[in-house]
Amino acid sequence: MGVNSSTYKEGFRTGDVVIVRRCKCAGKPFAVMGACDGMILIANGAEYTAARTKIKKVLHLQQKHYNLEDVAGRVAGGKPLDNGWLMQKISKLLENSGTSCEQEDEAAEWPKKK
Repeated sequence: MGVNSSTYKEGFRTGDVVIVRRCKCAGKPFAVMGACDGMILIANGAEYTAARTKIKKVLHLQQKHYNLEDVAGRVAGGKPLDNGWLMQKISKLLENSGTSCEQEDEAAEWPKKK
């Protein structure tokens, strides 16, 4: 898969919670599973499972300030991830944060083209 360390391009780490900004999944939360050729591998357990991750450019992801250490530990240890467990971890974290994905997406502006 090309995963060499737990920290990737632009400061992303395994287990980080991110919001997709561009594509059919825009506004949905995902967890970082790894990196491959400068791209970030993400999964949420529903549309994209831990076994079948989605590949996204760094530019299309909004990084949240949360890290799922359980996910990072399982990925680093080579343990299998249960998709229901992954969905539950992401949703519980966002419920406890007190903000929704839509509020933060509206607050963050998309970079203007030159």
